[in-house]
Amino acid sequence: MTLGQAKERLKQLLDESRPKADLTGKFNLFLDMGQKEVALYYPIYRVKEYAADSPRALPEDFYRGCQIVAEGNWFPYDATAALPAGAFALRYEARPADIPENAADSMVLDLPEEAAPAVIFYAAAQCNSMEYDQRFF
Repeated sequence: MTLGQAKERLKQLLDESRPKADLTGKFNLFLDMGQKEVALYYPIYRVKEYAADSPRALPEDFYRGCQIVAEGNWFPYDATAALPAGAFALRYEARPADIPENAADSMVLDLPEEAAPAVIFYAAAQCNSMEYDQRFF
């Protein structure tokens, strides 16, 4: 799902609740927050292949390791151990990419398609929670 599609569905949801304030300028922020929150419960799995002579650095979007596959054998990822020598594949949970405020509507959300509605509901809840905030300070 693209950012533009998510914004359109979010507008449809908010049209039903009719918030008083116009929060369309904060949609990218709310969708970014939602994507990061949903990724905690519906992880984004990725695989990085390491060649025998490649440097042993974790990927930029690494959140939590899952398994290491070396020579056809599966091993659990151990954060305290060094990455193995030789060729192997690292299966890991990734952090979703940030959605900047000036992101294009063609940007694709990192979460799988089935998790996208949860992000939209999260963003709609943020819009409505700001609407009914009763704190006086």
